[in-house]
Amino acid sequence: MTSRITTPSPADSPADDSVGSRIGWAESPVQLRLAFALAALGAVAQVTGVAVGVVDGGPPAAFRSFPLLLVLAVLPPVVAAGLAVGRRPLMGAGVLVGAALLGPGRLLGDLQFLVDPLVVSRPEIMVPTSLAPLHAGLGLWLLLAGHVLAITAGVMAANRAGAPYGTPYAAELHDDGRQRSAVGLVAAVVAAFGLQLAPFTSGNAFLLAEGLIDSPWLLRFALLAAGAGVVGAALVGTATARGVAVGAVLGVAAIAVPQVGAGLWVGLLGAAPGPYLALLGVVGLAVSVWVTTRPRRESDPVATAHRVAGVLGVLSGVAAIGAATTTVLAVEGVEQETFSNRLFLPAGILVVALAIPLLFPRTAAAMRPAFAVSLAAIALAGMSTLDAVVTATGVGAPISTGAAVWFTAAALVFAGGATITGLFAGNAERAEPQERPLDLVLVAPLAVAGLLAIGAFGLPVVKARGLVPPGIWAEFRLASLGLLLAVLTVVVAVALTPVSRPNRAGALLLGCAGLVGVRALEYPLTSARALGSVPGPGLWLSLACAGALVVAALMVLSRR
Repeated sequence: MTSRITTPSPADSPADDSVGSRIGWAESPVQLRLAFALAALGAVAQVTGVAVGVVDGGPPAAFRSFPLLLVLAVLPPVVAAGLAVGRRPLMGAGVLVGAALLGPGRLLGDLQFLVDPLVVSRPEIMVPTSLAPLHAGLGLWLLLAGHVLAITAGVMAANRAGAPYGTPYAAELHDDGRQRSAVGLVAAVVAAFGLQLAPFTSGNAFLLAEGLIDSPWLLRFALLAAGAGVVGAALVGTATARGVAVGAVLGVAAIAVPQVGAGLWVGLLGAAPGPYLALLGVVGLAVSVWVTTRPRRESDPVATAHRVAGVLGVLSGVAAIGAATTTVLAVEGVEQETFSNRLFLPAGILVVALAIPLLFPRTAAAMRPAFAVSLAAIALAGMSTLDAVVTATGVGAPISTGAAVWFTAAALVFAGGATITGLFAGNAERAEPQERPLDLVLVAPLAVAGLLAIGAFGLPVVKARGLVPPGIWAEFRLASLGLLLAVLTVVVAVALTPVSRPNRAGALLLGCAGLVGVRALEYPLTSARALGSVPGPGLWLSLACAGALVVAALMVLSRR
Protein backbone atom coordinates (compact mmCIF):
# COMPACT_ATOMS: atom_id res chain seq x y z
CA MET A 1 0.00 0.00 0.00
CA THR A 2 1.42 3.37 -0.98
CA SER A 3 1.31 6.25 1.46
CA ARG A 4 -0.16 9.59 0.49
CA ILE A 5 2.21 12.54 0.25
CA THR A 6 0.98 15.21 2.65
CA THR A 7 2.49 18.11 0.73
CA PRO A 8 -0.12 19.13 -1.86
CA SER A 9 0.92 19.44 -5.47
CA PRO A 10 -0.35 22.16 -7.79
CA ALA A 11 -2.97 19.74 -9.04
CA ASP A 12 -4.45 18.83 -5.68
CA SER A 13 -3.54 21.65 -3.31
CA PRO A 14 -6.07 22.41 -0.61
CA ALA A 15 -9.04 24.70 -0.56
CA ASP A 16 -8.96 27.99 -2.38
CA ASP A 17 -5.27 28.64 -1.80
CA SER A 18 -4.52 26.21 -4.60
CA VAL A 19 -2.83 27.16 -7.85
CA GLY A 20 -6.08 26.52 -9.66
CA SER A 21 -7.90 29.11 -7.60
CA ARG A 22 -5.23 31.73 -8.30
CA ILE A 23 -5.16 31.52 -12.10
CA GLY A 24 -6.17 34.52 -14.16
CA TRP A 25 -9.44 35.07 -15.97
CA ALA A 26 -7.86 34.41 -19.35
CA GLU A 27 -6.60 30.99 -18.24
CA SER A 28 -10.01 29.80 -17.03
CA PRO A 29 -11.95 27.37 -19.26
CA VAL A 30 -14.13 28.76 -22.03
CA GLN A 31 -17.08 26.86 -20.55
CA LEU A 32 -16.67 28.76 -17.28
CA ARG A 33 -16.60 32.13 -19.02
CA LEU A 34 -19.76 31.16 -20.89
CA ALA A 35 -21.33 30.20 -17.56
CA PHE A 36 -20.61 33.69 -16.18
CA ALA A 37 -22.21 35.23 -19.26
CA LEU A 38 -25.34 33.07 -18.93
CA ALA A 39 -25.62 33.94 -15.22
CA ALA A 40 -25.44 37.65 -16.02
CA LEU A 41 -28.03 37.26 -18.78
CA GLY A 42 -30.27 35.33 -16.39
CA ALA A 43 -30.09 38.11 -13.81
CA VAL A 44 -31.04 40.69 -16.47
CA ALA A 45 -33.98 38.51 -17.55
CA GLN A 46 -35.24 38.18 -13.97
CA VAL A 47 -35.05 41.90 -13.30
CA THR A 48 -36.67 42.76 -16.63
CA GLY A 49 -39.46 40.26 -15.98
CA VAL A 50 -40.33 41.88 -12.67
CA ALA A 51 -40.20 45.34 -14.22
CA VAL A 52 -42.44 44.37 -17.17
CA GLY A 53 -44.99 42.64 -14.93
CA VAL A 54 -45.35 39.03 -13.86
CA VAL A 55 -49.16 39.25 -13.88
CA ASP A 56 -50.99 40.90 -16.77
CA GLY A 57 -52.78 43.97 -15.40
CA GLY A 58 -52.38 42.65 -11.87
CA PRO A 59 -52.38 44.60 -8.61
CA PRO A 60 -49.18 46.34 -7.50
CA ALA A 61 -46.65 45.12 -4.99
CA ALA A 62 -47.24 45.76 -1.31
CA PHE A 63 -44.07 47.81 -0.93
CA ARG A 64 -41.30 49.27 -3.08
CA SER A 65 -39.63 45.96 -3.67
CA PHE A 66 -38.00 46.48 -7.06
CA PRO A 67 -34.64 47.79 -5.73
CA LEU A 68 -34.48 44.84 -3.33
CA LEU A 69 -35.32 42.31 -6.05
CA LEU A 70 -32.78 43.94 -8.36
CA VAL A 71 -29.98 43.55 -5.81
CA LEU A 72 -30.93 39.96 -4.97
CA ALA A 73 -31.01 39.00 -8.67
CA VAL A 74 -27.64 40.48 -9.66
CA LEU A 75 -25.67 39.50 -6.55
CA PRO A 76 -24.75 35.91 -7.63
CA PRO A 77 -23.22 36.82 -11.02
CA VAL A 78 -21.62 39.98 -9.63
CA VAL A 79 -20.00 38.15 -6.72
CA ALA A 80 -18.90 35.30 -8.99
CA ALA A 81 -17.44 37.65 -11.58
CA GLY A 82 -15.66 39.65 -8.88
CA LEU A 83 -14.01 36.49 -7.56
CA ALA A 84 -12.97 35.49 -11.08
CA VAL A 85 -11.45 38.90 -11.79
CA GLY A 86 -9.70 38.67 -8.42
CA ARG A 87 -7.94 35.49 -9.63
CA ARG A 88 -10.31 33.12 -7.82
CA PRO A 89 -12.39 31.69 -10.68
CA LEU A 90 -12.71 28.36 -8.85
CA MET A 91 -14.58 30.01 -5.99
CA GLY A 92 -16.57 32.12 -8.45
CA ALA A 93 -17.69 28.94 -10.20
CA GLY A 94 -18.86 27.62 -6.85
CA VAL A 95 -21.02 30.72 -6.31
CA LEU A 96 -22.85 29.97 -9.57
CA VAL A 97 -23.28 26.35 -8.53
CA GLY A 98 -24.62 27.25 -5.09
CA ALA A 99 -27.12 29.73 -6.49
CA ALA A 100 -28.20 27.19 -9.13
CA LEU A 101 -28.99 24.62 -6.43
CA LEU A 102 -31.82 26.91 -5.29
CA GLY A 103 -32.88 27.55 -8.89
CA PRO A 104 -35.28 24.60 -9.39
CA GLY A 105 -37.23 25.54 -6.27
CA ARG A 106 -37.50 29.16 -7.35
CA LEU A 107 -38.49 28.11 -10.87
CA LEU A 108 -41.30 25.86 -9.61
CA GLY A 109 -42.49 28.55 -7.21
CA ASP A 110 -42.79 31.12 -9.99
CA LEU A 111 -44.57 28.61 -12.24
CA GLN A 112 -47.51 28.89 -9.84
CA PHE A 113 -48.20 32.32 -11.38
CA LEU A 114 -49.00 30.46 -14.59
CA VAL A 115 -51.37 28.01 -12.86
CA ASP A 116 -53.19 30.32 -10.40
CA PRO A 117 -51.69 33.67 -9.35
CA LEU A 118 -54.27 34.12 -6.57
CA VAL A 119 -52.67 31.46 -4.35
CA VAL A 120 -49.14 32.81 -4.66
CA SER A 121 -47.99 34.52 -1.46
CA ARG A 122 -45.58 36.99 -3.04
CA PRO A 123 -46.39 40.49 -1.71
CA GLU A 124 -43.13 41.76 -3.22
CA ILE A 125 -44.72 41.01 -6.63
CA MET A 126 -48.41 41.69 -6.04
CA VAL A 127 -51.18 41.62 -3.43
CA PRO A 128 -54.62 40.58 -4.77
CA THR A 129 -57.52 42.83 -3.78
CA SER A 130 -60.34 40.58 -5.00
CA LEU A 131 -61.06 37.07 -6.23
CA ALA A 132 -61.22 38.16 -9.87
CA PRO A 133 -59.15 35.85 -12.11
CA LEU A 134 -55.61 36.93 -12.88
CA HIS A 135 -53.45 35.89 -15.81
CA ALA A 136 -49.72 35.61 -16.34
CA GLY A 137 -48.00 38.42 -18.17
CA LEU A 138 -44.97 38.69 -20.43
CA GLY A 139 -42.74 39.35 -17.46
CA LEU A 140 -43.38 35.86 -16.09
CA TRP A 141 -41.79 34.25 -19.14
CA LEU A 142 -38.75 36.48 -18.78
CA LEU A 143 -38.55 35.61 -15.08
CA LEU A 144 -38.75 31.88 -15.80
CA ALA A 145 -36.15 32.21 -18.56
CA GLY A 146 -33.87 33.95 -16.06
CA HIS A 147 -34.15 31.00 -13.67
CA VAL A 148 -33.39 28.55 -16.48
CA LEU A 149 -30.31 30.53 -17.51
CA ALA A 150 -29.07 30.67 -13.90
CA ILE A 151 -29.51 26.90 -13.52
CA THR A 152 -27.72 26.31 -16.81
CA ALA A 153 -24.85 28.54 -15.70
CA GLY A 154 -24.50 26.53 -12.50
CA VAL A 155 -24.45 23.25 -14.40
CA MET A 156 -21.75 24.54 -16.74
CA ALA A 157 -19.65 25.84 -13.85
CA ALA A 158 -19.84 22.52 -12.00
CA ASN A 159 -17.40 19.62 -12.41
CA ARG A 160 -14.39 21.86 -13.12
CA ALA A 161 -16.29 23.62 -15.94
CA GLY A 162 -15.16 20.96 -18.36
CA ALA A 163 -11.44 21.33 -17.67
CA PRO A 164 -9.61 17.98 -17.80
CA TYR A 165 -7.73 16.61 -14.81
CA GLY A 166 -4.15 17.74 -14.56
CA THR A 167 -4.79 21.35 -15.59
CA PRO A 168 -4.24 24.11 -13.01
CA TYR A 169 -7.91 25.05 -12.96
CA ALA A 170 -9.00 21.51 -12.15
CA ALA A 171 -7.38 21.58 -8.68
CA GLU A 172 -9.34 19.63 -6.08
CA LEU A 173 -9.32 19.64 -2.32
CA HIS A 174 -6.87 17.50 -0.39
CA ASP A 175 -8.56 14.53 1.27
CA ASP A 176 -8.48 16.31 4.64
CA GLY A 177 -10.45 19.17 3.13
CA ARG A 178 -13.15 16.87 1.80
CA GLN A 179 -14.49 16.09 5.24
CA ARG A 180 -18.02 17.42 5.53
CA SER A 181 -18.80 19.38 8.66
CA ALA A 182 -21.53 17.90 10.83
CA VAL A 183 -22.30 21.42 12.05
CA GLY A 184 -22.67 22.59 8.46
CA LEU A 185 -25.04 19.75 7.63
CA VAL A 186 -27.17 20.49 10.70
CA ALA A 187 -27.23 24.19 9.75
CA ALA A 188 -28.32 23.25 6.22
CA VAL A 189 -31.15 21.11 7.60
CA VAL A 190 -32.25 24.06 9.77
CA ALA A 191 -32.26 26.29 6.68
CA ALA A 192 -34.22 23.72 4.68
CA PHE A 193 -36.74 23.40 7.52
CA GLY A 194 -37.15 27.16 7.65
CA LEU A 195 -37.97 27.26 3.95
CA GLN A 196 -40.85 24.81 4.52
CA LEU A 197 -42.56 27.03 7.11
CA ALA A 198 -45.02 29.84 6.50
CA PRO A 199 -43.24 32.95 5.14
CA PHE A 200 -45.17 35.33 7.41
CA THR A 201 -48.43 35.61 9.32
CA SER A 202 -51.35 37.18 7.48
CA GLY A 203 -54.53 38.96 8.44
CA ASN A 204 -55.30 39.70 4.79
CA ALA A 205 -57.96 37.39 3.39
CA PHE A 206 -56.55 37.76 -0.13
CA LEU A 207 -52.96 37.00 0.80
CA LEU A 208 -52.33 33.49 2.08
CA ALA A 209 -49.53 32.59 4.48
CA GLU A 210 -49.05 28.87 4.00
CA GLY A 211 -46.17 26.52 4.58
CA LEU A 212 -45.41 23.16 3.04
CA ILE A 213 -48.48 21.29 4.30
CA ASP A 214 -51.12 23.84 3.28
CA SER A 215 -49.62 24.94 -0.05
CA PRO A 216 -50.84 23.85 -3.52
CA TRP A 217 -49.03 20.85 -4.96
CA LEU A 218 -46.73 22.88 -7.23
CA LEU A 219 -45.60 25.11 -4.36
CA ARG A 220 -45.01 22.01 -2.24
CA PHE A 221 -42.57 20.72 -4.82
CA ALA A 222 -40.99 24.18 -4.99
CA LEU A 223 -40.40 24.28 -1.23
CA LEU A 224 -39.05 20.74 -1.16
CA ALA A 225 -36.72 21.46 -4.08
CA ALA A 226 -35.40 24.60 -2.40
CA GLY A 227 -34.77 22.70 0.84
CA ALA A 228 -33.00 19.93 -1.05
CA GLY A 229 -30.81 22.52 -2.73
CA VAL A 230 -29.61 23.89 0.60
CA VAL A 231 -28.81 20.42 1.92
CA GLY A 232 -27.04 19.64 -1.35
CA ALA A 233 -24.81 22.67 -0.84
CA ALA A 234 -23.68 21.19 2.49
CA LEU A 235 -22.62 17.95 0.81
CA VAL A 236 -20.23 19.52 -1.71
CA GLY A 237 -16.68 18.41 -0.95
CA THR A 238 -14.60 19.82 -3.80
CA ALA A 239 -12.47 22.92 -4.06
CA THR A 240 -15.61 24.91 -4.96
CA ALA A 241 -17.15 24.21 -1.52
CA ARG A 242 -16.62 27.73 -0.21
CA GLY A 243 -18.06 29.32 -3.32
CA VAL A 244 -21.03 26.94 -3.26
CA ALA A 245 -21.77 27.97 0.33
CA VAL A 246 -21.71 31.66 -0.64
CA GLY A 247 -23.98 30.93 -3.61
CA ALA A 248 -26.39 29.04 -1.35
CA VAL A 249 -26.56 32.05 0.98
CA LEU A 250 -27.43 34.29 -1.98
CA GLY A 251 -30.00 31.78 -3.27
CA VAL A 252 -31.75 31.47 0.09
CA ALA A 253 -31.61 35.25 0.53
CA ALA A 254 -33.45 35.70 -2.78
CA ILE A 255 -36.30 33.64 -1.30
CA ALA A 256 -36.29 34.64 2.36
CA VAL A 257 -35.33 38.34 2.39
CA PRO A 258 -38.51 39.48 0.55
CA GLN A 259 -40.52 37.38 3.00
CA VAL A 260 -38.82 39.08 5.93
CA GLY A 261 -39.50 42.47 4.35
CA ALA A 262 -43.16 41.61 3.84
CA GLY A 263 -43.55 40.53 7.46
CA LEU A 264 -41.95 43.76 8.70
CA TRP A 265 -43.29 46.39 6.30
CA VAL A 266 -46.69 45.27 4.97
CA GLY A 267 -49.88 46.00 6.85
CA LEU A 268 -51.89 43.02 8.17
CA LEU A 269 -48.77 40.85 7.83
CA GLY A 270 -46.43 39.80 10.63
CA ALA A 271 -43.04 38.16 10.99
CA ALA A 272 -42.90 34.36 11.08
CA PRO A 273 -39.90 32.22 12.08
CA GLY A 274 -39.54 30.43 8.72
CA PRO A 275 -37.44 32.90 6.69
CA TYR A 276 -35.37 33.84 9.73
CA LEU A 277 -34.51 30.20 10.39
CA ALA A 278 -33.64 29.75 6.70
CA LEU A 279 -31.27 32.72 6.71
CA LEU A 280 -29.74 31.77 10.04
CA GLY A 281 -29.19 28.18 8.94
CA VAL A 282 -27.63 28.98 5.57
CA VAL A 283 -25.29 31.57 7.13
CA GLY A 284 -24.27 28.91 9.65
CA LEU A 285 -23.62 26.55 6.75
CA ALA A 286 -21.37 29.09 5.05
CA VAL A 287 -19.42 29.84 8.22
CA SER A 288 -18.97 26.13 8.90
CA VAL A 289 -17.75 25.40 5.37
CA TRP A 290 -15.27 28.26 5.40
CA VAL A 291 -13.90 27.13 8.75
CA THR A 292 -13.68 23.40 8.05
CA THR A 293 -12.11 23.77 4.59
CA ARG A 294 -9.16 25.81 5.81
CA PRO A 295 -5.96 24.12 4.64
CA ARG A 296 -4.11 22.29 7.39
CA ARG A 297 -1.14 19.96 7.42
CA GLU A 298 -2.36 17.60 10.08
CA SER A 299 -5.43 16.96 12.16
CA ASP A 300 -5.64 19.20 15.23
CA PRO A 301 -8.56 18.30 17.49
CA VAL A 302 -8.12 21.44 19.62
CA ALA A 303 -8.21 23.74 16.59
CA THR A 304 -11.23 21.88 15.21
CA ALA A 305 -13.05 22.16 18.53
CA HIS A 306 -12.28 25.88 18.69
CA ARG A 307 -13.70 26.43 15.22
CA VAL A 308 -16.84 24.41 15.88
CA ALA A 309 -17.38 26.28 19.15
CA GLY A 310 -16.87 29.55 17.31
CA VAL A 311 -19.40 28.66 14.62
CA LEU A 312 -21.96 27.60 17.22
CA GLY A 313 -21.25 30.77 19.18
CA VAL A 314 -21.83 32.97 16.14
CA LEU A 315 -25.08 31.14 15.41
CA SER A 316 -26.18 31.52 19.03
CA GLY A 317 -25.36 35.23 19.07
CA VAL A 318 -27.12 35.90 15.77
CA ALA A 319 -30.18 33.99 16.98
CA ALA A 320 -30.10 36.03 20.20
CA ILE A 321 -30.07 39.27 18.22
CA GLY A 322 -32.99 37.90 16.20
CA ALA A 323 -34.87 37.15 19.43
CA ALA A 324 -34.24 40.70 20.63
CA THR A 325 -35.64 42.29 17.47
CA THR A 326 -38.73 40.17 16.79
CA THR A 327 -42.11 39.63 18.43
CA VAL A 328 -42.44 37.58 21.60
CA LEU A 329 -46.21 37.71 22.14
CA ALA A 330 -49.25 38.80 20.17
CA VAL A 331 -52.88 39.17 21.29
CA GLU A 332 -55.34 38.42 18.50
CA GLY A 333 -52.62 39.14 15.95
CA VAL A 334 -51.55 42.45 17.51
CA GLU A 335 -47.92 42.57 18.63
CA GLN A 336 -47.38 43.28 22.32
CA GLU A 337 -44.49 45.31 23.65
CA THR A 338 -42.32 43.09 25.81
CA PHE A 339 -39.16 43.70 27.79
CA SER A 340 -38.09 40.17 28.67
CA ASN A 341 -36.20 39.64 25.39
CA ARG A 342 -34.30 42.93 25.35
CA LEU A 343 -31.32 41.50 27.19
CA PHE A 344 -30.74 39.30 24.15
CA LEU A 345 -29.30 42.28 22.26
CA PRO A 346 -26.23 42.90 24.47
CA ALA A 347 -25.92 39.17 25.15
CA GLY A 348 -25.89 38.35 21.43
CA ILE A 349 -23.39 41.09 20.61
CA LEU A 350 -21.09 39.92 23.43
CA VAL A 351 -21.20 36.28 22.34
CA VAL A 352 -20.62 37.05 18.64
CA ALA A 353 -17.72 39.37 19.48
CA LEU A 354 -16.02 36.65 21.54
CA ALA A 355 -16.94 33.79 19.17
CA ILE A 356 -15.36 35.24 16.04
CA PRO A 357 -11.77 35.07 17.42
CA LEU A 358 -12.29 31.32 17.96
CA LEU A 359 -12.39 30.88 14.19
CA PHE A 360 -8.75 31.92 13.87
CA PRO A 361 -5.92 29.79 15.32
CA ARG A 362 -3.87 32.75 16.58
CA THR A 363 -6.61 34.08 18.84
CA ALA A 364 -8.75 31.00 19.58
CA ALA A 365 -6.93 29.66 22.64
CA ALA A 366 -6.58 33.06 24.29
CA MET A 367 -10.25 34.00 23.86
CA ARG A 368 -11.83 30.62 24.65
CA PRO A 369 -12.22 31.17 28.43
CA ALA A 370 -13.93 34.54 27.94
CA PHE A 371 -16.20 33.06 25.30
CA ALA A 372 -17.14 30.11 27.51
CA VAL A 373 -18.39 32.24 30.39
CA SER A 374 -20.14 34.73 28.08
CA LEU A 375 -22.52 31.97 26.95
CA ALA A 376 -24.25 32.24 30.32
CA ALA A 377 -25.62 35.59 29.10
CA ILE A 378 -27.67 33.68 26.49
CA ALA A 379 -29.21 31.55 29.23
CA LEU A 380 -29.83 34.65 31.35
CA ALA A 381 -31.82 36.35 28.57
CA GLY A 382 -33.38 33.13 27.29
CA MET A 383 -34.83 32.01 30.59
CA SER A 384 -36.28 35.49 31.14
CA THR A 385 -37.96 35.40 27.72
CA LEU A 386 -39.37 31.90 28.20
CA ASP A 387 -40.60 32.88 31.65
CA ALA A 388 -42.62 35.73 30.15
CA VAL A 389 -44.05 33.40 27.50
CA VAL A 390 -45.08 30.74 30.03
CA THR A 391 -46.66 33.36 32.30
CA ALA A 392 -48.58 35.08 29.49
CA THR A 393 -49.87 31.93 27.79
CA GLY A 394 -51.10 30.52 31.08
CA VAL A 395 -53.74 33.20 31.70
CA GLY A 396 -56.18 31.81 29.14
CA ALA A 397 -56.28 34.89 26.87
CA PRO A 398 -56.01 34.54 23.05
CA ILE A 399 -52.25 35.00 23.11
CA SER A 400 -49.93 33.64 20.45
CA THR A 401 -46.15 33.48 20.36
CA GLY A 402 -43.99 35.22 17.80
CA ALA A 403 -40.72 34.56 16.01
CA ALA A 404 -38.70 35.60 19.06
CA VAL A 405 -39.62 32.34 20.78
CA TRP A 406 -38.13 30.33 17.92
CA PHE A 407 -34.99 32.44 17.99
CA THR A 408 -34.77 31.98 21.76
CA ALA A 409 -34.89 28.21 21.39
CA ALA A 410 -32.26 28.30 18.64
CA ALA A 411 -29.96 30.57 20.67
CA LEU A 412 -30.18 28.27 23.70
CA VAL A 413 -29.52 25.13 21.66
CA PHE A 414 -26.52 26.64 19.87
CA ALA A 415 -25.19 28.01 23.16
CA GLY A 416 -25.44 24.58 24.74
CA GLY A 417 -23.53 23.02 21.86
CA ALA A 418 -20.89 25.75 22.02
CA THR A 419 -20.48 25.19 25.76
CA ILE A 420 -19.89 21.47 25.34
CA THR A 421 -17.46 22.00 22.47
CA GLY A 422 -15.64 24.76 24.36
CA LEU A 423 -15.20 22.53 27.40
CA PHE A 424 -13.81 19.79 25.16
CA ALA A 425 -11.34 22.26 23.63
CA GLY A 426 -10.25 23.41 27.08
CA ASN A 427 -9.66 19.86 28.31
CA ALA A 428 -7.79 18.86 25.17
CA GLU A 429 -5.68 22.01 25.26
CA ARG A 430 -4.34 21.44 28.76
CA ALA A 431 -1.19 19.46 29.28
CA GLU A 432 -0.62 17.45 32.43
CA PRO A 433 -1.69 19.35 35.56
CA GLN A 434 0.98 21.51 37.13
CA GLU A 435 1.25 22.74 40.69
CA ARG A 436 0.67 26.48 40.81
CA PRO A 437 1.34 28.40 44.01
CA LEU A 438 -1.61 30.38 45.33
CA ASP A 439 -1.09 34.10 44.84
CA LEU A 440 -2.37 35.62 48.08
CA VAL A 441 -2.46 39.10 46.56
CA LEU A 442 -5.32 38.00 44.29
CA VAL A 443 -7.45 36.50 47.05
CA ALA A 444 -8.93 39.81 48.19
CA PRO A 445 -10.18 41.18 44.82
CA LEU A 446 -11.39 37.72 43.76
CA ALA A 447 -13.31 37.22 47.01
CA VAL A 448 -14.87 40.68 46.66
CA ALA A 449 -15.88 39.98 43.05
CA GLY A 450 -17.49 36.65 44.02
CA LEU A 451 -19.50 38.20 46.86
CA LEU A 452 -20.62 41.10 44.68
CA ALA A 453 -21.73 38.64 41.97
CA ILE A 454 -24.06 36.89 44.43
CA GLY A 455 -25.76 40.20 45.17
CA ALA A 456 -25.71 41.34 41.53
CA PHE A 457 -27.74 38.37 40.34
CA GLY A 458 -29.64 37.70 43.56
CA LEU A 459 -31.08 41.19 44.08
CA PRO A 460 -33.35 43.09 41.67
CA VAL A 461 -31.90 45.57 39.20
CA VAL A 462 -35.19 47.43 38.74
CA LYS A 463 -37.53 48.41 41.58
CA ALA A 464 -41.06 49.74 41.22
CA ARG A 465 -44.35 49.60 43.08
CA GLY A 466 -46.17 46.41 42.15
CA LEU A 467 -43.21 44.94 40.24
CA VAL A 468 -42.17 41.49 41.47
CA PRO A 469 -39.02 40.47 39.59
CA PRO A 470 -37.71 36.89 39.67
CA GLY A 471 -35.04 36.09 42.22
CA ILE A 472 -32.83 33.31 43.50
CA TRP A 473 -33.93 33.20 47.13
CA ALA A 474 -37.51 34.44 46.64
CA GLU A 475 -39.91 34.45 43.67
CA PHE A 476 -38.04 31.54 42.10
CA ARG A 477 -39.37 31.15 38.55
CA LEU A 478 -38.12 30.00 35.17
CA ALA A 479 -36.12 33.21 34.81
CA SER A 480 -34.42 32.38 38.11
CA LEU A 481 -32.64 29.48 36.43
CA GLY A 482 -30.80 31.96 34.21
CA LEU A 483 -29.84 34.06 37.22
CA LEU A 484 -28.63 31.00 39.09
CA LEU A 485 -26.55 29.77 36.15
CA ALA A 486 -24.99 33.21 35.72
CA VAL A 487 -23.96 33.61 39.35
CA LEU A 488 -22.57 30.06 39.46
CA THR A 489 -20.55 30.82 36.33
CA VAL A 490 -18.94 33.86 37.91
CA VAL A 491 -18.29 32.15 41.26
CA VAL A 492 -16.72 29.08 39.63
CA ALA A 493 -14.59 31.26 37.34
CA VAL A 494 -13.35 33.27 40.32
CA ALA A 495 -12.51 30.06 42.18
CA LEU A 496 -10.57 28.67 39.19
CA THR A 497 -8.54 31.83 38.63
CA PRO A 498 -5.74 31.15 41.17
CA VAL A 499 -4.99 27.72 39.66
CA SER A 500 -5.24 28.77 36.01
CA ARG A 501 -2.57 30.03 33.65
CA PRO A 502 -2.37 33.84 33.91
CA ASN A 503 -3.44 34.63 30.35
CA ARG A 504 -6.36 32.18 30.52
CA ALA A 505 -7.35 33.45 33.98
CA GLY A 506 -7.35 37.04 32.76
CA ALA A 507 -9.59 36.16 29.83
CA LEU A 508 -11.88 34.23 32.17
CA LEU A 509 -12.35 37.23 34.44
CA LEU A 510 -12.88 39.65 31.55
CA GLY A 511 -15.55 37.33 30.14
CA CYS A 512 -17.26 37.35 33.54
CA ALA A 513 -17.13 41.14 33.55
CA GLY A 514 -18.98 41.10 30.22
CA LEU A 515 -21.58 38.73 31.65
CA VAL A 516 -22.15 40.98 34.68
CA GLY A 517 -22.29 43.96 32.34
CA VAL A 518 -25.21 42.37 30.52
CA ARG A 519 -26.98 42.05 33.86
CA ALA A 520 -26.36 45.75 34.58
CA LEU A 521 -27.87 46.72 31.22
CA GLU A 522 -31.18 45.26 32.35
CA TYR A 523 -32.05 48.59 33.98
CA PRO A 524 -31.72 50.91 30.95
CA LEU A 525 -33.26 48.30 28.65
CA THR A 526 -36.26 47.26 30.77
CA SER A 527 -36.96 50.03 33.28
CA ALA A 528 -39.88 51.28 31.17
CA ARG A 529 -41.86 48.14 32.01
CA ALA A 530 -43.14 49.73 35.23
CA LEU A 531 -44.12 53.30 36.13
CA GLY A 532 -41.89 55.01 38.65
CA SER A 533 -39.11 52.46 38.32
CA VAL A 534 -35.82 53.22 40.06
CA PRO A 535 -32.47 51.43 40.13
CA GLY A 536 -32.39 48.47 42.48
CA PRO A 537 -29.47 47.24 44.54
CA GLY A 538 -28.66 44.65 41.88
CA LEU A 539 -27.67 47.44 39.47
CA TRP A 540 -25.10 49.00 41.79
CA LEU A 541 -23.74 45.60 42.82
CA SER A 542 -23.45 44.61 39.13
CA LEU A 543 -21.43 47.71 38.33
CA ALA A 544 -19.21 47.16 41.36
CA CYS A 545 -18.76 43.47 40.50
CA ALA A 546 -17.83 44.26 36.89
CA GLY A 547 -15.26 46.77 38.12
CA ALA A 548 -13.79 44.29 40.62
CA LEU A 549 -13.52 41.63 37.90
CA VAL A 550 -11.72 44.00 35.53
CA VAL A 551 -9.28 45.03 38.28
CA ALA A 552 -8.61 41.39 39.17
CA ALA A 553 -8.09 40.53 35.49
CA LEU A 554 -5.56 43.33 35.06
CA MET A 555 -3.73 42.18 38.17
CA VAL A 556 -3.59 38.61 36.86
CA LEU A 557 -2.33 39.65 33.45
CA SER A 558 0.28 41.97 34.92
CA ARG A 559 1.72 39.12 37.06
CA ARG A 560 2.30 36.70 34.14
